[in-house]
Amino acid sequence: MAEGVPITNTLFPPPPEYYKAFTPEAVERLAELRSKDEGGEERERLQKEQDPPRTDWILEDGRWMAFGQQYTATPHIPNARDIGLPALVADPVSQGGDSERSALPTLLHSFLHTLLAFIDVLTGTARIPGELEAAGRASEGDQQYIQHLSNLAATMIVSANQLRGVQAEETLVMLMEKQVSERKSQVEKLRAKNREVAEKIKKLKATAAATVEGKEPAAATVEEVEEKEPAPAVNGASAGDEQMDTSS
Repeated sequence: MAEGVPITNTLFPPPPEYYKAFTPEAVERLAELRSKDEGGEERERLQKEQDPPRTDWILEDGRWMAFGQQYTATPHIPNARDIGLPALVADPVSQGGDSERSALPTLLHSFLHTLLAFIDVLTGTARIPGELEAAGRASEGDQQYIQHLSNLAATMIVSANQLRGVQAEETLVMLMEKQVSERKSQVEKLRAKNREVAEKIKKLKATAAATVEGKEPAAATVEEVEEKEPAPAVNGASAGDEQMDTSS
């Protein structure tokens, strides 16, 4: 890789030098050399610059280094034995067991019991100088309590991490059950609303039918028809002409 361009008086840093290997001219040149099956050193140089690096060795080795830290191709959650803790929990979940789930309450009980014993030692009556040495003891055992508390706490953390897969499965099941329950509730609400609308439509139809039947006009009698009809004209004159003659 070529040396980078110094950053001076620029709002954005310049691109790295290897961008020149991917210019349209360089890409077209490599395609041309490949199509003609020629090029020699030029083709080899362009292929080295443009072709992506091989990563199959990562799968073969199963690990790789990045920024000084080693990673594995297959993710692995370390258990208590992997990090050097005493085997307080057997048959880890990562190997198909389920001991972490049942061991967490026991680990917590042991942690609390050890903590109370440690507090009892710290609050106990002070020893006479030289009494422990005379009894063949180097100390009250407080360092043992501290180490045991550290081991228990680390084992609980590792055991909880081993249960992340189980927790993810249970969370997914809970979310699916919640979605199914919500959909059932929505369907039931839609059905209830449908029944309500259907009932209202039925009542409106019944009301409309009753209204139409109640306002249907009755058959007119002969007397009503004769009263509504105008008087017939005499000798072709209208009723208005007769009134004018009478007034004159």
